[in-house]
Amino acid sequence: MTATWPGNARSPSTSGGNGIRSCTEAGWQPDAVPTRQRSADDPRDRTSALLLEIRQGYRHPDGRTGLRQVDAAALSGLTQSKITRAERGQFTLHPDEAAQYGHALNATPDQRRELVELCSAVKADSVSGQTRIIRRAAEIQRRIRLLETQSRVIRSWQPTIVPGLLQTWEYTVALDEWTPDEAWAVERRGRLALLDDPDKRFEQVLSEAALRWIVGSQKVMNGQLRHLVELSERPNIDVAILPFGQTMVPPPEGTFHLYDSRAAQVATDIGPAFPTERPDLDAFAATFRRLSEAAAHEAEARTLIERVARGR
Repeated sequence: MTATWPGNARSPSTSGGNGIRSCTEAGWQPDAVPTRQRSADDPRDRTSALLLEIRQGYRHPDGRTGLRQVDAAALSGLTQSKITRAERGQFTLHPDEAAQYGHALNATPDQRRELVELCSAVKADSVSGQTRIIRRAAEIQRRIRLLETQSRVIRSWQPTIVPGLLQTWEYTVALDEWTPDEAWAVERRGRLALLDDPDKRFEQVLSEAALRWIVGSQKVMNGQLRHLVELSERPNIDVAILPFGQTMVPPPEGTFHLYDSRAAQVATDIGPAFPTERPDLDAFAATFRRLSEAAAHEAEARTLIERVARGR
């Protein structure tokens, strides 16, 4: 059974042309690359890198490439100060400003879409230290999808329910006791589509309790269990089950998800939090290794799922 989801004035210049100077013109140096260390671990870093990529990739009618920040400001209508701070990771553009900037600088459709998504995700965050807490349902899905898109290996531990990426639509609706709105559903469908990417690996460990807790009805659970078996047969998805009676020292922690080594996701009373500090990520990774080593995988896991489906 396959799960179904419902679907401006130019700056003065003596170079002629359009009055905007390229980064390859003689006589001046392009704006310095921001000194803040960038990585793929934080959406803010990718946002700054993408802004720089768009500005330096701007192509003039005569074939020259690149723009100074002052000229990018003139084209986009944003202030040079705002562009400078955004490229340094000190400020995040509003999603509308991101769309305006990408359009004005002739960014590719993919660049514009990614820039708006990144700025939307960052703006939705409530920051406390290095842990971000998001409260709005659609924004939660968007933030998670962004992390999953950027990551090659997604690891999850779920002691009580089936992880979101493995859920059928019927299970999700029964679990949350509401019909998700379209914005939420769009983000979740985008996440589920990532399961079809052969370059990504999904390592999902859940307890036997998650299989036996009847969500909605026995019919909903039967469909969910069949779906788990089907997913477990994909080469890039490892559905592992921690069986009852398995010894764990220390005992399993609460639900968490790991996105490469860039971030984690954990539940809090006010919404999911997204730790990014190395000691936290190392601790979650160590716990996941213990859980995975104690769990049943592949054929053994499928046998356990099928036994639960038969009521044994």
